[in-house]
Amino acid sequence: MIRTSLEFIKKELEAYIVEREQDPANYSAGNVVELKPLIKPTGELNVTDTTHVTIMMAGVEEERREGKRPYYVPTDDKQFMRLNPPVELDLLILFIAHNGHYETALRDLSDVASFFQANPVFDQQRYPALNASVTDPVNKPWQLIERLTFKLYNLSFEQQNNLWAMLGGKYFPSLVYKMNMLTVFDTKGKDKTPGIKELNFKEN
Repeated sequence: MIRTSLEFIKKELEAYIVEREQDPANYSAGNVVELKPLIKPTGELNVTDTTHVTIMMAGVEEERREGKRPYYVPTDDKQFMRLNPPVELDLLILFIAHNGHYETALRDLSDVASFFQANPVFDQQRYPALNASVTDPVNKPWQLIERLTFKLYNLSFEQQNNLWAMLGGKYFPSLVYKMNMLTVFDTKGKDKTPGIKELNFKEN
């Protein structure tokens, strides 16, 4: 699910920047946005001057809400499988503008901000390609996404310093967005509840 969401955002952001810039010599599909870590496991910087923006996950937070309930799904033998309440995740996504020309990198960063200003919410209805990278949605439903929302995440100078120290690199022009909500749950329950014909939930 995390992979599905980030691959989708990569494709949408790249298409947006290519259309916005109207500069095929420097902005064409396949050489604008990359999804990869900023630093290689060996400690080397993992960016090139020929691309423009790198996307990487910078952190994960749990969205805590009261009153979460288990899921009950029907089985083939007319029983119900009990699934534990899902974990709802917010991801902190780092968008790094690293083109070799600093002025171009600043323009790229503006394109990223403009993209999310115009598209703060993504859902299956408006974006049919949201789950396009899921090759087996029937047998792997946990990879599917229903909705993504993005909000700019403000960092203080101290937080920025800590972030880049953690990454082990020098500062690049960048933006952090909080992406929520990814709902993660195991669809293989262990407990069957026999004899239940109907489940009624009363909302408070």
